[in-house]
Amino acid sequence: MNLDRVVFLAAYTRRSRAYAHAMVARDFRPEHVILFGAEAQRDTRLEGICATGGWTTERLGVPDVNAAEIRDRVAELDPSFVIFSGYGGQILRDGLIAFGTRFLHVHSGWLPQYRGSTTLYYSLLRESRCAASALLLDRNIDTGPIVARKHYPAPASSTEVDHGYDGEIRADLLVDVLEHYVREGDLPQANEQRPEVGTTYYVIHPVLKHLAMLSLAQNRSA
Repeated sequence: MNLDRVVFLAAYTRRSRAYAHAMVARDFRPEHVILFGAEAQRDTRLEGICATGGWTTERLGVPDVNAAEIRDRVAELDPSFVIFSGYGGQILRDGLIAFGTRFLHVHSGWLPQYRGSTTLYYSLLRESRCAASALLLDRNIDTGPIVARKHYPAPASSTEVDHGYDGEIRADLLVDVLEHYVREGDLPQANEQRPEVGTTYYVIHPVLKHLAMLSLAQNRSA
């Protein structure tokens, strides 16, 4: 299924590989793929997945998503929207946001209740389940309009949460959104967030992270 006027902008990360695997498995074909990162960050596994999908792919050797090379290339392609999978901690600045292209990001937390970092673990501690939310990025962290949300059961206690489960649930929701795009010709209706609703979390303390992982084993044995 061709994703007309859709660009996949991907850093060399496990999450990008999860997205690419999920799209190839559903036979989604972005119109164009931009892989970015310094030479030391280059991952031929991600490039191989893109090749398997038969995608038109280019590589930009810059590590910062806000680099002029990326901004100018996205503007030239003029997509309907960009599937964004960047490096951790990177925030889109005005140079990319200002010219009006929609950037679709999938966050591993139920928005707006779980904004910020490592929200997956906070959700496990509070609710014994996880979630992912697809949103359109704005200038702040996880505050953009929401286009889809989905709850997921807690992972098995033996699961590699950060580098396995996290990417898998994000990728699962992503392909749901892409199916809607192919079927309806646009993204699902976006719902604005109210800034006063929800909580922003910060990188979880190792002790709390350990407790969250212990809770998985306890829930499985209950």
